[in-house]
Amino acid sequence: MKLLHTSDWHLGRGFHGADLRETQLEMMRTVCSAVTEHQIDVVLVSGDVFDRALPPEWAVRELGQCLRALREAGAQVVMTSGNHDSAVRLGFNRELIAQSGVHIRSGLDDAWTPVELAGDGERLLVYGVPYLEPQVYAEQLGLDRAHHSAVMAEVVSRIHADVAARRVAKDGAALRVIVMAHVFADRGQASESERNIGAPAVPERTLEHHEDSAGGLAVVPLEVFDGFDYVALGHLHGRQRLSDRVRYSGAPIRYSFSEDKQDKGAWLIDSTELDDAAAAVTALDWDLGREVVRLQGDIQDILDLERVKRFQEAFLQITLTDDERPERAYNRLREAYPHVMQYRYAGAGLNRSGQSFAQRLHTAQSEVEVVAGFLEHVRDRSVTQQELNAVTSALDAVRTQNTGERA
Repeated sequence: MKLLHTSDWHLGRGFHGADLRETQLEMMRTVCSAVTEHQIDVVLVSGDVFDRALPPEWAVRELGQCLRALREAGAQVVMTSGNHDSAVRLGFNRELIAQSGVHIRSGLDDAWTPVELAGDGERLLVYGVPYLEPQVYAEQLGLDRAHHSAVMAEVVSRIHADVAARRVAKDGAALRVIVMAHVFADRGQASESERNIGAPAVPERTLEHHEDSAGGLAVVPLEVFDGFDYVALGHLHGRQRLSDRVRYSGAPIRYSFSEDKQDKGAWLIDSTELDDAAAAVTALDWDLGREVVRLQGDIQDILDLERVKRFQEAFLQITLTDDERPERAYNRLREAYPHVMQYRYAGAGLNRSGQSFAQRLHTAQSEVEVVAGFLEHVRDRSVTQQELNAVTSALDAVRTQNTGERA
């Protein structure tokens, strides 16, 4: 059988205030097209289907249409709840829906109850582990400590026990075991757009499991997943290979600027080839929505006509490094790039602003210097001669008015 591993759709999410509805619809159409093109038998969605517990109505409606299209294309679907989803809402009527070939795993007992599929002399057991908050489920699992590593280790031990029982109970068909989980796994690299689930993730850095800290225990060691043919992870937004058999599909869409260099798409798995996992798994690359770009430099370079032409339609994060903060910088950038989402100044002028305004006030020798010092302090830019003339004229006008009133 062929499987498509995807996750973290985050339906209903935007990008720094921009609406991503059309891009998310395109993403669901792309998944459906991949099923048809590659003759996918099973679609795995490893959590964070929606972006919040109460998703917008359109997202619920369009997900339903997508699931229907996937079934019409011949694929069964196994979907788990993530930390952004409401497990109860996503799992509504899951027993009834399963009869249509859409299997939603959103409860604790679901974690070690597989979706069992068969075809061409092969049996496939898919264990969909929903996101399990340790503080909620540790006691139910009989654990003394409530952290992600302990919860996942206990769940996996129950999965292994279930697999062993099923191996004995069935005929000699080849058995493949797939596990889906929504966790922060050892050696995974985070981005800005993932919600904290116990690990103090730093964007664009990898985290490792540590026994001596709460944050380290929130990172699940890869050894927990030993013994399975493939582990389809969700939560981290970059498509990543942690080992040949343990992988993140990542979010198909870029949801933060820290994802600008991440591979986006899904994993295609041929279950008949899983004796050699490296050969069995193929990357599917998808380019969805606007490009996400981080630009840094002085304003003259960033407003270069060729650069503007290249990035005018992208979502942009712009960092200016001019020696002085350019006048009307944001307005000028927004005129050239209509989709500037983040802007900051990080030039040498910030160093000059290290002197407090109180210090500038103490050294000022005239009212003009007081005002000029204030302007330079708040704008990180020198006062122009035109501005000095305006300040001088204003102060002269005030003095004249005060003199007339006293007379």
